Amino acid sequence: MILLMVGTALAGQPLALDYESALEQALQRNPTILGSNMDVRASDGVLLAAKGTFDPQLNAGANMTNSTSESIREFGEVLSELEATSWNTGVEQVLPTGTTMSVDWSSTQSRFRYELRDTGYIVEQDDPLFQTRMVATISQSLLEGHRLASNLQGVRQAGASRDIALADQKATRQQVLADVATAYWNLRSKQRLAEIAQHALQTAQEEQRVVHLKVEQGTLAPVEKARGDAAVIQAESSLIVAENDAHQAADVLLLLIGEEPGAAVSLTTEPIQPQQMTLDPDALVKIAIEHNPTLHAARVRTHTAEMAERHAHHSRLPQLNANASYGLTGYEPSSAKSTSELMSGDLPDWSVGATLSMPLLNRADRGNHMERQAQALRAKNDAQALERTIAQDVRTQVRTLVASHTQVRLARANLKLAEQTLSAERALREAGRAIQKDVLEAMRVHNDALVALEQALAGYQLALIELERLKGTL
Repeated sequence: MILLMVGTALAGQPLALDYESALEQALQRNPTILGSNMDVRASDGVLLAAKGTFDPQLNAGANMTNSTSESIREFGEVLSELEATSWNTGVEQVLPTGTTMSVDWSSTQSRFRYELRDTGYIVEQDDPLFQTRMVATISQSLLEGHRLASNLQGVRQAGASRDIALADQKATRQQVLADVATAYWNLRSKQRLAEIAQHALQTAQEEQRVVHLKVEQGTLAPVEKARGDAAVIQAESSLIVAENDAHQAADVLLLLIGEEPGAAVSLTTEPIQPQQMTLDPDALVKIAIEHNPTLHAARVRTHTAEMAERHAHHSRLPQLNANASYGLTGYEPSSAKSTSELMSGDLPDWSVGATLSMPLLNRADRGNHMERQAQALRAKNDAQALERTIAQDVRTQVRTLVASHTQVRLARANLKLAEQTLSAERALREAGRAIQKDVLEAMRVHNDALVALEQALAGYQLALIELERLKGTL
């Protein structure tokens, strides 16, 4: 008792918590939920990066060159000097259809000077020359890379990963809410058991006082004094255990809602009183199958694995690309004239071709397809097994809930009988028709009945919580 009083004093004012506030605080501060939120945010980034594969790419550059070289030609030794300034820009786009398109524009300004060392003859360009060029290219995959679904595989996988992260987030929220709800009602039960233990101690002490008085008066045998003292010792021991259990239950709840452990907690919400209800197991199973987030994540994984298997099957085809390009060039002593010549189309060039690439044995793609095929089958089997497990768990929980309701009713009836028995035993003792041992036994039975009722009420609350978690409706 002294340790309990010191702990309460150090803890300060109790933290008042109602049921809804505890759940809301857990959603805001529980570290597991915060971690699942970050997983969803990370999956958003992965999806954005996957879509970025098809973003247009801008390329640009500039270059300045100055070159001096010496060579031997048929007319003697030549000293060459070349100056050039160039820039280029272009846009490239990869489409989900397996098409790659690009448009490039470049311009080069150059000036040259040649000197024949043997004769001293110099050839020097007075005005710079400008070469302007625009080229459009296109490449289309005809076999492996033409399938839209395969080209979007990365985006689909990233989207599926985000869906799984969202489902896992919901499952985490459901589990944490279930844990918080369980901890809340478990703490209330432990605190109530501690109150019952405290009341039992007070009752035992009062009984001890009465027994001592009767022994002194000679109306009870001295041996009853020892029995009364033993009952007090037992009650004190039970109170210590109950108080420790209550403190541990409080720490569990505090950690789940993001609070520092060790604080005193005052619960302000009373549990729902059990009511007679009609439960349809088939309807509840259907709700759970539709809304259970863990099952939803398993189904997304199955669909993703099946799409990956189809992509791996398609990837066994050779890589065949059709390529085409068309370019225009302008070459004049000024930038404007060079551009004008380019636009006139006087200096065109074009090319058309195809490239084929394929491994001769193709063992890598065939092996990858076998792996993806097995993964798809396993994911499907796991989802089906999970669906059956959830259905079984829901039906089991329905039976547990019905049994809990009956246990509460029986515990209340048993408590009423224990109260009547205790009153009768005390009356018989006063009339001299019962010994103190019978009274102490009736007190113990009454205390056990109080504990059994609290445990039955807690079991009913926990059965409701677990059923809602399985349905995904917490």
